[in-house]
Amino acid sequence: MTALPVGAIGVIGAGAVGQSVAMLLAAGAWCESVRIVSRTGLSAQALVTDLEDMCQVIGSPVRAVHALDPGRLASCEAVVLCPRADFTNTARTNVRMAGLGANASVIADLARKLAHYQGLVIVVTNPVDVMTRLFAEVSGCPRVHGVGSNTDTARYRLALAYLLDVPVEAVDGHVIGEHGDRALVCASATRVGGLPVPVPVRRVREELSARPARINAGLGRSRCGPAGAVIAALRAGLGLADAVVELSVNHEGRWMGIPLRFIAGTPTVCLPRLDAAETRQLVAANAELRDAYAPLAHLYAHAQTSQKEETAVPRTATRIATATQAVTVTSNSKVVTDWALRYFGPWWNAGSATSGSGPLVTADVNPEKVTGIAQCVADRPHEETDYAGVPMLFDRDDDGTVLASQSEEKTAYRAEPGGDLHIYGCEDIPVALAAARLAREVIRGQLLADGWSILHASAVVRDGRTVLTLGGKGAGKTTTALLLARAGWQLLANDRVFIRREDDRLRVLPWPSAAAVGLGLLAALGWYDQVRERVQRGEQLHPTQHRKVTDALHSGSRTPLWKESGKELKPQFFPDQLHAWLGLTLATEGHASRVLFPRITPGAEPAVLDEDRGVAASDFFTAGTEDRYPDVFGLLPGDRPGTEPLLELLGELPRHSLSLGRDVKANSDFLAQVTDPTT
Repeated sequence: MTALPVGAIGVIGAGAVGQSVAMLLAAGAWCESVRIVSRTGLSAQALVTDLEDMCQVIGSPVRAVHALDPGRLASCEAVVLCPRADFTNTARTNVRMAGLGANASVIADLARKLAHYQGLVIVVTNPVDVMTRLFAEVSGCPRVHGVGSNTDTARYRLALAYLLDVPVEAVDGHVIGEHGDRALVCASATRVGGLPVPVPVRRVREELSARPARINAGLGRSRCGPAGAVIAALRAGLGLADAVVELSVNHEGRWMGIPLRFIAGTPTVCLPRLDAAETRQLVAANAELRDAYAPLAHLYAHAQTSQKEETAVPRTATRIATATQAVTVTSNSKVVTDWALRYFGPWWNAGSATSGSGPLVTADVNPEKVTGIAQCVADRPHEETDYAGVPMLFDRDDDGTVLASQSEEKTAYRAEPGGDLHIYGCEDIPVALAAARLAREVIRGQLLADGWSILHASAVVRDGRTVLTLGGKGAGKTTTALLLARAGWQLLANDRVFIRREDDRLRVLPWPSAAAVGLGLLAALGWYDQVRERVQRGEQLHPTQHRKVTDALHSGSRTPLWKESGKELKPQFFPDQLHAWLGLTLATEGHASRVLFPRITPGAEPAVLDEDRGVAASDFFTAGTEDRYPDVFGLLPGDRPGTEPLLELLGELPRHSLSLGRDVKANSDFLAQVTDPTT
């Protein structure tokens, strides 16, 4: 007989859900045995007998085994927890929370008996988000997931398909957060046929409440839906199927249902984007779950003795360095420091640090600080500017201390002269974005003080030789750089670079940033389909990307998108995605060897133009021309190096004015000739 892909799976609890899970496992025939444990043993014995009959009838090779106690499940590859304490549920609202006290003692007892079990644990017992956390923290088991949001999501898709009269297969949407009255319908991110739709949220919620009520009225309690969710979680968690499954897990210190993308059994978070109202709902759900768990922590988990301690997380740090300059980002959220590691690592030298050193950017999730600083700035005379495209209010004290707030991002800042820069936010991602921007600004200030300048150019490197491409918006800087990178050069930058004269050479460093590549260019370079496939699977590009671009990728549109201002809306790639998604290799530095001035002319053959253009002072970024990152916090030096020495050496490099057409192969062949070091 051919060996089955999975060995034993344990099921604790032989009630409605336990019976359904065991039956699906036995009928599915992908595990060798199902080991069943129940409180009295009688129901487990009866279920084993019933399963033996079924397996004999249908020819299933799965063995049903009565395990006397949970300790006998230690060798199982996965364990499903679906016991239910004896209690009468009379609640009419927040029904799943009614079993909190009674079920907690059962789950905590199982957690002690399965302490440090290394297999996959799937929790079904309600309230599932709280019980999942309780089991994980008492047991110390590393792979604990709770079902609930997966069933909610299935019900949501069914309800929306019915209300909109579309096939359920066309509906792509999630329900996350608490499995209960505070379940969050992610309406703003829902797509039908790949396109956004107006979701009748009130009617959807009515149906989400009505479905379990109809089941309970006729059957006593739900069984098949939760059992199906368990099977989906087991198959994904054990590596039998790659899938997105909504499960309750610990994400950034919060235990609630979120979508996880499983690939070969390894989960990664793929949260949908939320609008402001949905974000507030998620925060409220987290607060309710946290408050429900707090007394259980005292009783069973011997956790922290106050809510403040209970929610605290260890500080982490990431050190970022390039040339001889460095900055450390430290945070109470690992998301922030991991973000900095991801954002700067491919182009600058970034790594985890045990503590902060040198200039510090302290970036914390702290809503109270956000509120306090915002109120302080609003109550005093202040100035207003746009920072990274978002309005910012700021005030500078007589001693030079700057307080600033960005209400749209729910972030606030405090910078003291010669001291650390503090960033506060209400959510991890806005804080991570702000920390990355300002960490780069700190190093930018250091580099400028050390004699570096910023040139508006894309750049590629081969064997240390750097080709710089200059021109205005739409001239073809990014196109040229990507064509060369696609042909084997290393990509150093797609928009701006740091440059400094060292002896008789020009050293060039990258400016780390999200890389913008237009939809039309993605299609022309043959990358569109692979990017779209990843986005449709739930992977996310940089969050500064406009929603219209994401919608276009979902729908398959390759037509370029434009703002009313005339600026093109483009997919925004994290630096590491340039390699992982597009197959490009990134460079960390180089020395300028050639300068190109391209011009895209549709229908034209690639050619060298008879124009003798050189690099000019206007090609450099200065304090007066920097439009996205004004020096609100005083991070940049007052005196900057002049560009004359750079212009002199740049003028000595080989340079070409080029005309490029739309033919990718013709352009690539032409650029290979132009950049040949022998020419």
